Amino acid sequence: MIIAYGLFGFGYVITATFIVAIVRGSPEARAYEYLVWLIVGISAIPSVSIWSGLAQRFGVLRAFALACSVEAIGVMASVVWVNMVGLVIGALFLGGTFMGITALGLMAARMLARDNARRALAEMTAAFGFGQVVGPVLAGYGFDMTGSFFLPSAVAAGGLVIATSLALRIDRATAARPG
Repeated sequence: MIIAYGLFGFGYVITATFIVAIVRGSPEARAYEYLVWLIVGISAIPSVSIWSGLAQRFGVLRAFALACSVEAIGVMASVVWVNMVGLVIGALFLGGTFMGITALGLMAARMLARDNARRALAEMTAAFGFGQVVGPVLAGYGFDMTGSFFLPSAVAAGGLVIATSLALRIDRATAARPG
């Protein structure tokens, strides 16, 4: 789960850091930069409540996996369709997931490490922070090499897909565990 959470930190931060540059690179969307951030903010408002509700219904790890998948779609939408549609989807899915995934990840840490939750939370936070530092650096190099945020965003989405897979694997393993 620590690795999944670090991959989430890596996966979300590239779009969160560079969405403004992506918007400014789109002649169609450039004038609506303010709208993209407004969408991120408004969609973030109910996200913890929505994802926590899904966690109660389907389980924390499954909700975490679903949220990472949704965020991966948003990350890719912002660079596959560099127009208002893609950027709105990217902003909506970024805002609608990143705070929810944060909450779900910390819930999962407490759930999985009942004996030493403080240590698990510290390790999760360190992994998340590592992902947040590495993501923009790699994205900057990727942009310099290609002139686009497509490759860095694809790598970020790949990280989120791996986080999804890890969470589902942990969910299956804990469901199979007796008691």
